[in-house]
Amino acid sequence: MTTKELRNRADDLPRYPSGAPHRQDEASKDGARKVNRDGSRVTQCAFVLVAIMAAGPKGICAYRIYNAPDAPFRDLSTCRARISDLLKQGKIAKKGERVDGEAGVKVNLWIAAEYAPAPEPDEPDMFGDRAPRAVLSISKPMHLEALVARFRAQAS
Repeated sequence: MTTKELRNRADDLPRYPSGAPHRQDEASKDGARKVNRDGSRVTQCAFVLVAIMAAGPKGICAYRIYNAPDAPFRDLSTCRARISDLLKQGKIAKKGERVDGEAGVKVNLWIAAEYAPAPEPDEPDMFGDRAPRAVLSISKPMHLEALVARFRAQAS
């Protein structure tokens, strides 16, 4: 690959949050290019967010989102990547509870940012990793009400 091709390839990844997050290795960058190009990142993030919003304050784990009907993920790691994406955007938060996962390891429950407890006024953010709260914004028109209703019905 020529220097010009490498430079053009490096510039084709929009910076997060408008583009998919990625590590510095080429495999990660290739994955980010793919989900940016085909729009699957936006669709998958929207699906995850709807599932988490529908779960309400009780929360939901990645396994339940991945196994939901019509889930757009090829594998559990893709679902978890979108959860991480939404966490970094401040749209969701860890509930602070863990449940048994399918692999015999306790996994996090996820809640919409609106259900996350506000930090104590004098509580320091020791590691600078507290995500800002965000408002839902989805660029593609979706039938969110129908999806939320379907997930709520399944959770009952």
